[in-house]
Amino acid sequence: MLTDRDVQELVARVLEIDVADVGIDKSFYVDLEMDSLHKAEFIVALERACGAEFTPADAAEMDSVGDVMRLLRDQQRVP
Repeated sequence: MLTDRDVQELVARVLEIDVADVGIDKSFYVDLEMDSLHKAEFIVALERACGAEFTPADAAEMDSVGDVMRLLRDQQRVP
């Protein structure tokens, strides 16, 4: 079961930044300067972590840890 903290750690690992810098509502692109290659790497790591695949439309919705958690809840992948 993924938590907010797990997703923050995935983002931090992909971007090679301190997990404390990854706020729940910080934009991956604007605040954390994630580029498309980082985003692809993050999506792959997320898929492995939760044992699911995401569509390009799902990936496009993910711009913050909060967005990721909302999507996972909506798809009933986390409680």
